[in-house]
Amino acid sequence: MFVVNCKAKLAMADAGNMLVKGKKCKKVLKHGSLIIFVFQQPLLMTRILMVDDDRTLSPLVKEYLEAKGFNCDLFHNAFEGLESFKKQSYGLCILDVRMPLKTGFELASEMKLLQPEIPFLFLTGEIEKEKRIQGLELGADDYITKPFSMQELHLRVQAILRRVEAPSRKKGEAQIYQIGGYEFNASTRELKNEDRIQRMSAIEAKLLKLFCDAADGIIERDMALKLIWDDEHNFRERSLNVYVSKLRTYLGEDGRISFLNIHGSGYQMVVKA
Repeated sequence: MFVVNCKAKLAMADAGNMLVKGKKCKKVLKHGSLIIFVFQQPLLMTRILMVDDDRTLSPLVKEYLEAKGFNCDLFHNAFEGLESFKKQSYGLCILDVRMPLKTGFELASEMKLLQPEIPFLFLTGEIEKEKRIQGLELGADDYITKPFSMQELHLRVQAILRRVEAPSRKKGEAQIYQIGGYEFNASTRELKNEDRIQRMSAIEAKLLKLFCDAADGIIERDMALKLIWDDEHNFRERSLNVYVSKLRTYLGEDGRISFLNIHGSGYQMVVKA
């Protein structure tokens, strides 16, 4: 609850339309000259780390995200961003690809060493589209191309957080699959082989779970694109190819496991007895 001492005429304000740092005012109470604004506090606000050297656009993005109810820390160089990442707990990182001294890809690599499961949203320019594969190999959850609309950014952030938070909502449900010599826990996004544990990104785990749940291990490309990213864009198809290649690498030590391309249709995971 926020208490504001102001002129009495403010008590007539439309509480339902008032926003303060992204929190909608539920009720306005008046006691003499004291006006009390009651806001509904979210149970948990995701803290976002944004690193972008664009000092014109990035403050506007930060302000917009905070208006949508997120906590957003903004830094204009990779070194300050990394220092904050070491001290704070973040649910998402938004990184500009092209920055001086250290690129967004280099920064993401260092962050992955500290927190392997952290999701990334990369900001990129039109001329950098061919570099997206590099980001996907680092585990990028999504890209957005400059210039972008604030609404599109918000939708992409929400989609990433839904993918990331889905396993935590099912903590009580053990979703464990045996894949050859590997044990895959879809709830915790962990892939175990003997004493080694590979922590997977939300997209990697979701894709592997699709293979595990599919009849005969076959998934259709369009279906996978829709279930994982909620769209069927051509770029996503290239992203899907990269993630299937990553699964081949993760499970590559067991020669009984293979991922086959089904021409014009999709993929099949085969596990030989």
